[in-house]
Amino acid sequence: MFLGEGMSSALKTVLSDFTRIEGVRGACIISKDGFMVESVMPVGGIDPDALAAMIVTLFGTAARMGEELKMGSTELVTIEFMNNYVLIEDLGDVVFTVIAERAALLGRIRYEMKRQKDRVRAAL
Repeated sequence: MFLGEGMSSALKTVLSDFTRIEGVRGACIISKDGFMVESVMPVGGIDPDALAAMIVTLFGTAARMGEELKMGSTELVTIEFMNNYVLIEDLGDVVFTVIAERAALLGRIRYEMKRQKDRVRAAL
């Protein structure tokens, strides 16, 4: 069961589609000022507000590093933990975040995030 299950918004549908990818535990859209816009996450264990604040902080730090090192704009941040991945993609005023198990196919998730960018933007 996922938080927000049963809601019919276009954005919720897009995020729900990501949770159907094998190994994906959750997906969310977070405003760059640190607020959860929409999420489909497993019930329990993850505080959506705390997650939103941490994700925006991490993405902002990566973006600042890119600026300081003159590496260009940040497009995608991938964080590898012992048991999970967190992928954060820039979509302008928001970031698209996917949380996946280590056993998930990272390439597939990255491909789907890139492929679905326009669908996510249209649903915002």
